[in-house]
Amino acid sequence: MAPKVWGNAIPLAEDHIPDLQPDQFWFALKMSGYEEELLSWIASFNDPEGENYEPHTWAFFSAKLDKATFFERNSPLVENARIALGMSEHELDSIWNYASTI
Repeated sequence: MAPKVWGNAIPLAEDHIPDLQPDQFWFALKMSGYEEELLSWIASFNDPEGENYEPHTWAFFSAKLDKATFFERNSPLVENARIALGMSEHELDSIWNYASTI
């Protein structure tokens, strides 16, 4: 399956990837089709029966999603989610950079 790269990505150096406002972050998740996968992955950290059970990780990640005033591309949440969802760095950067323009 081809990566979900869309929009006209703005080529930016990694140290210049902008933070996203919450509306930009959620737009990117919804339009790229990763929203449900991300929410399920985070919920898996709060399932005592699951292999990912880590209540502290769940609390950190879910609080960030619920209360963040901005999202950083290279944050632990974003990078771990990228890996868990099987996204390439290029795919995420393309989506991230596009979302930063809305």
